[in-house]
Amino acid sequence: MNRSELNRLHTKVFEAASEVYSVLGPGLDEQIYRSCFLQELRLQGLFFKRDSVFPVFYKDIKTSNELKIGILIENQLVVEIVSDQEIGMLSINGLQSKLKISGKRIGAVISFNCQSIIDGYRKVMINP
Repeated sequence: MNRSELNRLHTKVFEAASEVYSVLGPGLDEQIYRSCFLQELRLQGLFFKRDSVFPVFYKDIKTSNELKIGILIENQLVVEIVSDQEIGMLSINGLQSKLKISGKRIGAVISFNCQSIIDGYRKVMINP
């Protein structure tokens, strides 16, 4: 996918998160948001996998570890849903690391427990 297509996909994911936030509002359990977000992705016709697993390599050597990614949309965009009231640098940096390990270029950290979805949504991109 080129950058323009990735941005279009990202826009659809943001719209799905916005819809969930507008229907449910803040303050619920993370699992409720996750379930409803997945349902919204289905309604929008987006293909996704839950709990995708990727091997971890260190200096081109495969380790015995695996990385689990919360939601992988269209085999391109990684989503991590967090329960934090504020998305901190640790969550953003963690997603950057997951993107590098998985070989993906774009992702989003989403918290539905913020004052608005704009406060609870962070797009993360890395260069290939």
